[in-house]
Amino acid sequence: MVNLVELSEENWMDFAGLSVDESQKHYLASNIGILARGYVYRDSRANVIGIVADGKPAGLAMVRDLDDEPACYELQQFMIDKDFQGKGYGSEALGLILARLKEEHKYDCVEVCVKMEDAQAIHVYEKAGFVDTGYIDDDVPDSFNLVYRFENDNVKPEDAGIRIISLEGSAEKRRISRTILEALPDWFGIAESREQYIKESADQPFFAAFDREKPIGFLCLKETGRETVELCVMGVLKEYHRKGVGRRLFEQAREVALRSGYSFMQVKTVQMGRYEDYDATNQFYLSLGFKEFEVFPTLWDEANPCQVYVMTLR
Repeated sequence: MVNLVELSEENWMDFAGLSVDESQKHYLASNIGILARGYVYRDSRANVIGIVADGKPAGLAMVRDLDDEPACYELQQFMIDKDFQGKGYGSEALGLILARLKEEHKYDCVEVCVKMEDAQAIHVYEKAGFVDTGYIDDDVPDSFNLVYRFENDNVKPEDAGIRIISLEGSAEKRRISRTILEALPDWFGIAESREQYIKESADQPFFAAFDREKPIGFLCLKETGRETVELCVMGVLKEYHRKGVGRRLFEQAREVALRSGYSFMQVKTVQMGRYEDYDATNQFYLSLGFKEFEVFPTLWDEANPCQVYVMTLR
């Protein structure tokens, strides 16, 4: 069971000693730093909140007011101690914080800035209902700005019309892959390669995203070894970028790959730094949790060096 508590001179030291895993420390301030920020931002009604799980201190969060347009609550810091992670406490605590802010309702939304490569945090926020605003702050170009809107907190993705479906019919797979890929010439402008993707999609595990009855994206997987599956091709209509559609396609594909017994997933794209559109694609894969594996400078051609990313599934 998770509860939120106010910090006081009697209990603050119990929370100051909590810490995340070493690999997560560069994503947020230390707990002493979080407490200090609560003091520094006191004129913005900063509130440092203690998170208690099963009667024990388990985490800290800091929320403050942002009166600049668009005015909102800012969830500036949110941490769960390494010994309490992976047990659902973070999601439960985040839900309690949102419920508290909704009850006060000084603002209509909550914003949070999160590193693109922090896949674990992004998953928790999106599960709670946060979506990408599409805004990139020049001061933190490696971070997403996510927003949670109270008017949408009772709307499930299915109710909003967006759904992900695993398809079996070859003709339907080809139809959807053609519709999506032909609408994305910046990524799939080479006709020969595009036609190969469309042809191969008919025989691959295929996940399609629909907005009501309209196909808006798809993802295909391809086995490349006994232990490895490849995210072979993926496309989402441009007007649906940064709305969580690609991430939902990936999450469902990853679940299927894991249940199918694969240990690793790989994906290929054009190396970072070559083209703006592909740089966004690279950042997206990094945000999902993929890690750089190797660059093959001439696998495709010299103008498009192939970057291979990998991730473990188990």
